[in-house]
Amino acid sequence: MLSPIQRLKLHLMAEGLALSSRAREALSSRPLTLADYATTSGISLVLGEEIWVNAPLRDHNPNFVAESPPHLLDLEGAGFAVASGGQHFAARPIPVPDYHDEKNSSEEPYTSYAITHADRVRISPIEGCGMVCTFCDLPYEYRYRRKRVDGLVDSVARALEDRTLPARHVLISGGTPKPEDFDFLRTVYYEVPKAFPGVAVDIMMVPSPGLLNLTELKQAGIHGLSINLEIFNAEISRKVMRQKHDLGLPYYLDFIEKAVVEFGAGKVRSLLLVGLEPLEETLRGVEALAARGCDPVLSPFRPDPSTPLRNAPPPGVEFLAEAYERSAEIAERHGVMLGPRCVPCQHNTLTFPVEPGTGNHH
Repeated sequence: MLSPIQRLKLHLMAEGLALSSRAREALSSRPLTLADYATTSGISLVLGEEIWVNAPLRDHNPNFVAESPPHLLDLEGAGFAVASGGQHFAARPIPVPDYHDEKNSSEEPYTSYAITHADRVRISPIEGCGMVCTFCDLPYEYRYRRKRVDGLVDSVARALEDRTLPARHVLISGGTPKPEDFDFLRTVYYEVPKAFPGVAVDIMMVPSPGLLNLTELKQAGIHGLSINLEIFNAEISRKVMRQKHDLGLPYYLDFIEKAVVEFGAGKVRSLLLVGLEPLEETLRGVEALAARGCDPVLSPFRPDPSTPLRNAPPPGVEFLAEAYERSAEIAERHGVMLGPRCVPCQHNTLTFPVEPGTGNHH
């Protein structure tokens, strides 16, 4: 059974958040959010002790956040609180990093290479994407291009030393490369962990044939992998992510199983979008992943205004609650966890700390 503060996280993900004029003024010294991706388009908050959430705002999601959402961030005492359903919940807004408006020595914005959310810096070696999925803003918002390896490494160094929001681990993500750029991406995968020994570096990527050599990545110092199924239902995946669908579900699951063998328990996760397919289909995906020792990650669908699915409604609170509770049972039965295991990185996923206060961080 979800607690009131856990249910608040679901409400914020589904319905969004309003800010009082006092709260906006108190937070006006920097952007509320860098809004760089569909699922990070809101303001990040810590509710209570360590329930992390990225709450969408009408500023960036007028396509589904009402003019007056029933949840309000306001000043309360010496801090902030979210008023919702007659209750008040302590909340701590997470600022964007200091480097949000800084440039590197080549006069390029650091944010063109790196974005920090919570305690993780994400770098995107490929801007745009070699694939087109109708729920993702990358192919619609950004032109495909490669980025400089030294610029990526430099941006990680800047993120790790940030005073306001220091990164503690790294995710190499970004768009899927075209085959001619596989060698470039592999170079990034080897150079980043080499440059930052002792810092956990994960990869989130489509397992395109010939791109990810599991043994070599482990030897290079990569900490873990996120190989995202996203949609389990074959008919729906064909419609919304044709190129990923064409790789084939058996191929994905086989790759994930081999990754678990190579990297070990808790080091491989796979994201499923919640709300774009019937719940039973998503749960079949959770079962397939958990049975292979992979941590399932539940990501509530958030319609991005720049995509063809801009008018599709996000899943409601009861749908999310059932998805979480039934998935948690499946994960426990198979001895895995709903990911990500890093608590701050749970801000845009349907996940909670296993035991509040344990802080299962990297």
